[in-house]
Amino acid sequence: MKKIVFLGIFLVFFLSFNVSAAIQLNIYVDSTGDSLFLGETDEIELVLPEGISLKDGRITGFTPNLTMKSGDTWIFEYYLDGSEMNVILPEGARISELTNGEIFLEKNQIAVFMQEGAKISYVLDKNPDSENSIILIILAILIVGAIFYIINYLKSSKENDKEEKKESKIDNVKGILNERERLIIEKLKESGKIKGSYLRKQCDIPKASFSRHVQELEKKGLIKRTGEGKNKFIELNE
Repeated sequence: MKKIVFLGIFLVFFLSFNVSAAIQLNIYVDSTGDSLFLGETDEIELVLPEGISLKDGRITGFTPNLTMKSGDTWIFEYYLDGSEMNVILPEGARISELTNGEIFLEKNQIAVFMQEGAKISYVLDKNPDSENSIILIILAILIVGAIFYIINYLKSSKENDKEEKKESKIDNVKGILNERERLIIEKLKESGKIKGSYLRKQCDIPKASFSRHVQELEKKGLIKRTGEGKNKFIELNE
């Protein structure tokens, strides 16, 4: 009788030992769909996904092969006979469909406990901080662009005003200029600041006459001379 009781206890223990999982896994899925395996097993050999290894009873590694994306929905699917696994989904995940398992929270992240595997469909909430950062960057670019536009506009307006004042000043006295003086003014408009000798050649005016006309224009405040000797320059007076 004692032998029968002992045999019964042994069978219960043996059966309970064999029905318990020989493979314990934690699978951490990140927001890009990669899966990190951390687990233990008594098995010597296992068929594992690419990137996952078994060494000294420890299961470790990364694999991107357990997830796929369709639109906004991610699908995780994995099966391994004799295993118990916790699948921890990325932060912000919301499960839309689950074929097997129990849902629980793991450090404020949704996780699923399952035996021998399951298929999980989930969506990721958009990160508001990331969206706000993008909006701030766009606003910063727009503001900087607007500042540059305003600076260039003001600079251009200032230069245009200066040119208009110069033109107005010349137009006011143009009626009292002789033909050669008007020619000198027109050449200076085209060339800007220029050596006196070059300007005289462009105007084709005799040297003595040219000097007299330049002096007259300078007295009227229309031009100014700078430099000395051979490096004398003439330009319109602003």
